[in-house]
Amino acid sequence: MSTCISRRAQADRTTIRLTNEKGETGKHIWIEFKCPNVVLDGATVCTACSYKLPKFKYQSNQKCDHGLVGGPYSPDSKLYGSPYYMKELKAGWRLTEEDELRAKAAVDKAYSSMPPRKKTVQDPVVAPVAPLVASPVSPLVALPPKPIKKPGRPRKKTEVILKSPTPVLENCLEPKFIETIAVPISISDFVVVKVKKLECQGIQYYYDEGSGKLYGIASDGVGPYKGRFDKESETVDTTFPDSDCE
Repeated sequence: MSTCISRRAQADRTTIRLTNEKGETGKHIWIEFKCPNVVLDGATVCTACSYKLPKFKYQSNQKCDHGLVGGPYSPDSKLYGSPYYMKELKAGWRLTEEDELRAKAAVDKAYSSMPPRKKTVQDPVVAPVAPLVASPVSPLVALPPKPIKKPGRPRKKTEVILKSPTPVLENCLEPKFIETIAVPISISDFVVVKVKKLECQGIQYYYDEGSGKLYGIASDGVGPYKGRFDKESETVDTTFPDSDCE
């Protein structure tokens, strides 16, 4: 069993900001990590990472293409080390020493979780054969005759009998689980949450300040759950699951 090797960007709360010599803050740079999802046999990426959309605006979503771990970064990626990041460095923007150490450590961790590469078997190197050179014939020398050994007693042959282990038969009729009928669960308590209207990236939402959740606006009131609002980057994280559904 292996895991996906697709690059992903961490959630909004772990983004870092560029700064210049004047101490001004610039654009966001994202920290890299390797997708932890399990892949099918023979695949390199998981089902969620196999579907990418070009120029996807949410960097932390799996639909945003960042490339594969160890490979080139995509043009849409804003990860540490991407072409977008290198372009900002040429423009005079830098990371603080603490943020750069965090970003490098994340890249090293992503590389260390990669499966080991299979060793390739190289063809054996055949040394060149030296040409045969006739050597001078030496004179024949008579060797003394070898002594004849007297026949000894014949050795007794021992027979080895191999005993196969007695097979253990598993009771196929033994029950593996017991089916029971449980009492159905009924939910009668409701929790009242105060929300207010909030506009993010040109879209109106209902916002819960306590949990940071965003809900859609329906004609009859509060709509379905849309994601979590990040105050620092003022974006919506649609990958964060709704804890009320658990």
